Amino acid sequence: MSGNLKLIFDRVLLFIISLIFLVGCAAKQQEEGVWVWPPPPEKPRIKYIASYRGEADLGKKDFLSPLLGEERFRLELMKPYGVWAKGSKIYVVDTAFNKVFIFDTEKKELKLVGSFAGAINITGDSKGRLWVSDARMGMVFAINEEGKVLMGVGRNILKRPTGLAVDEKRNRLYVVDTGEHNLKVFNLETGEHLFTIGRRGIADGEFNYPTNIAIDRKTGNIVVVDTFNFRVQIFDPEGNFIRKFGQPGNRPGDFYRPKGVGIDSDGHIYVADAAFDNFQIFDQEGRLLLFVGGPGSGPGQFHLPAGLYIDEKDRIYVVDQLNRRVQVFQYLSDKEN
Repeated sequence: MSGNLKLIFDRVLLFIISLIFLVGCAAKQQEEGVWVWPPPPEKPRIKYIASYRGEADLGKKDFLSPLLGEERFRLELMKPYGVWAKGSKIYVVDTAFNKVFIFDTEKKELKLVGSFAGAINITGDSKGRLWVSDARMGMVFAINEEGKVLMGVGRNILKRPTGLAVDEKRNRLYVVDTGEHNLKVFNLETGEHLFTIGRRGIADGEFNYPTNIAIDRKTGNIVVVDTFNFRVQIFDPEGNFIRKFGQPGNRPGDFYRPKGVGIDSDGHIYVADAAFDNFQIFDQEGRLLLFVGGPGSGPGQFHLPAGLYIDEKDRIYVVDQLNRRVQVFQYLSDKEN
């Protein structure tokens, strides 16, 4: 057998063995009703919590249907992309409706707010403002939970804003400008453009269609998904390049269509990949620790994952775009295990 054929055979065999192992573990977890990664007997690090697509997933009883004798229209996600969360509320940008879905898991309520031309991503701040990037308008809008526009940022400065992050300690709004291959930084209160990070290219600190962003709450470092350079880049709060990791490929730890990004309380970096239908977890040096997911519609399976956000309680929110839902997981730190 030639060297190339043997390599292909070895990879196929490894894939089949891994698939059999994962299917067996999945069946056991399904029977027990608990989904964790890595599967037993390994120490669990990620636990599946819930999925939200629409009103039915909030568990609120519908008293109208029995009276009317038919199932009434239920509000559901159509084509979600961006996600942000705070407390019991999950905020999801739906690019088909061009509105924000607000899931209140405590009150078991769902509502739509806002009206945009090309809404794509969302973040928020402690003042109750929701910041929504509108790629078609070339602006970022701050709205309240009733959908009222409070201010607009980036007119004649932004070309195609996508990923968003807020750093309230430094009073900054970070906006990924995919159309101009850079990251623009604005004053969170005045909307003044402060500075720009990067330009188009392949060198350190340069981008090729960047998409999503996360801020490390401990250090203030900026993590940017440099999508068509197939990598993640890390900068300090002033935009100085620190490091990068990732390469194109189909092996664990590689990237093919990296999208959403988030950082947990221990500094681990989570990257959703729309081609792999999973999210991968790395340490600060870019070493792969674990991956969660695969194609499908069950718990922990995805069909074109997109936005990703990790809240202050280490709950992980992943937009499962073509399954029209948001999946919620919990990072289990050593303190919780």
